[in-house]
Amino acid sequence: MKINNLKSFDTPILFIIFRRKDTASQVINAIAKVKPKKLYISQDGPRNPEEKKEVLETREAVLSKINWDCQLTVWTHKKNLGLKKHIPGALDRFFEKEECGIYLEDDTLPSKDFFYFEQKLLEKYRNDKRIFSINGTNFYPDKIKSNDSYYLSKIGDIWGFGLWRRSWKLYHSGMEDIEKISKTSEYKDYFFSRKYKFYLETFWKAIRRRKLDSWAMQLVYTAVRNNMYFITPKCNLVNNVGTNKKASNPSLQTYYQDLGNPFPIDHPGGLVYEKTKDTVYFDNMLKMGWIRLLLIRIYLFLPSDFKKTVNSIIKKI
Repeated sequence: MKINNLKSFDTPILFIIFRRKDTASQVINAIAKVKPKKLYISQDGPRNPEEKKEVLETREAVLSKINWDCQLTVWTHKKNLGLKKHIPGALDRFFEKEECGIYLEDDTLPSKDFFYFEQKLLEKYRNDKRIFSINGTNFYPDKIKSNDSYYLSKIGDIWGFGLWRRSWKLYHSGMEDIEKISKTSEYKDYFFSRKYKFYLETFWKAIRRRKLDSWAMQLVYTAVRNNMYFITPKCNLVNNVGTNKKASNPSLQTYYQDLGNPFPIDHPGGLVYEKTKDTVYFDNMLKMGWIRLLLIRIYLFLPSDFKKTVNSIIKKI
């Protein structure tokens, strides 16, 4: 099936921007290739007077690229809300209007195929409550062999994904019931490895203790809490281009993989979860194993002053 033969692109898109004009411009250029009928843009406010100009310039640059007829909705904020408030708030407003949609941030650069892959599977699995969302990334396609175009996973990713209102309604930023849920057999059986459990629980603990401003790890908790899966494409469809000094959360690790073509889509005869695929993926994602996991835990619980120092060092590397 060729993309040109697919129906017009009518899946709504939510695009999150902040102050990175360079990467945001790349992503809106990618969105422009499919000319969606509905486009929502949400931008957080500046954290200080110096950022005000960057925020405005970023918004102007993005809006100048929208040269096709579409139903455009733009939400802006005068004050900075932070990731934990801004993004869930934007998704709340988005799903007040839409049943499903595609989510992109200002540093997640998708291929054209990504949009049609998401659209196709959002429709196919609309009523399948086993599926939480549809990932756009696969950074280890050569290590995870699949005869089908996608597979079931317990590893969620926010760098470009498709989501339904039914899934988002389950989201709770505060994870208020984690103490109770973590004692259940369903919770304990969900994890495919001790390392993956330790990894997620480290982030969840940091969020609950207000050591980390995040919304994404709560998304994964929602899937765990409800015993739901993610769909992962057999090839990569989105790259992260935001590892620069303006990133909200700095990282020493880069995530890049040549973009692939999932078409024509070969649907699995039956969606059956295979633990091996996730084990291989996670072990490659978290190189150095337990040493890396322990370093992550130490970093997240550093005093704020020490963490700022570490962040400044990382941004110079």
